[in-house]
Amino acid sequence: MFRPGEEVFINRAIELPEKHLHAHSFIEIAYVLSGTGIHCIGDTEYTVSKGDLFVINYDVPHEFRSLKDSRQPALHVYNCIFKPGFIDSSLINSQDFSTLTYHFLFRSFFPEENENRADIRILDEDDRSVEELYEKMFREYSMQEDGYVEILRAYVIELLVTIFRLCKRHGKLSDNLYSQRSKIMENVIRYMKENYSHPIKLSDLSVMAFLSRNYFCRLFKEYTGITVSEYVQKIRIEEACRLLQSTGKKVIDIALEVGYNDLKFFNRIFKRQTGKTPGEYKKLSSHLS
Repeated sequence: MFRPGEEVFINRAIELPEKHLHAHSFIEIAYVLSGTGIHCIGDTEYTVSKGDLFVINYDVPHEFRSLKDSRQPALHVYNCIFKPGFIDSSLINSQDFSTLTYHFLFRSFFPEENENRADIRILDEDDRSVEELYEKMFREYSMQEDGYVEILRAYVIELLVTIFRLCKRHGKLSDNLYSQRSKIMENVIRYMKENYSHPIKLSDLSVMAFLSRNYFCRLFKEYTGITVSEYVQKIRIEEACRLLQSTGKKVIDIALEVGYNDLKFFNRIFKRQTGKTPGEYKKLSSHLS
């Protein structure tokens, strides 16, 4: 999708009637320009027409199709596709923008809560403003004049803020921001607990959360009270304690199993968290049992 060195893609497509269900690792905001057709998410199909606007998240299988009836006008769709890193991270801290990201970009964490329908039905008075924005984005992307990437970034932010305003106007925004944030962090923590034996990169976690690394770190510490690195160590040492108590494995084998290749580092972290060396902890556990 992306040209070399870019993290944004804009196109205007005539959708074919054949099935082509797909998923992708980026965010797509699609606007139905004209015609009538089908939008499919998973096994659910429903009719779409001019003015429908969709936010399609990471790994959500979907497709747009024109109707097979040749008497019906083909479905024309504008697509704005971008990776999270395309948005200037300094804007994520603003209240409106963070609310918007929680409402849309994070919904990919909760597929069971998503209704398979158009996220927004743009009303008639809004049609031209959204359509004109897509026209400007498509023109900039196609012509590639000096500074076009910076202008595209500004237009994408304008599109996101427009979506936020439309949702607010039509009562589609959740008021419980803290609850949404909690769900996001719980999903990240679940991932960490399932993958503690492998390297866990901050960059991977922040991409999962569609946030800049600095902002993700801040939210994570607010939620857990400790840093990402400290939380990873906590999970690993808790598992090491369990293995020391319940198995006869050697300390070096347990260190490797919970994600430490450096035994000295493992010993230092273990004593910092438990007040004992792994050997002392194992001996004490055997006496207690």
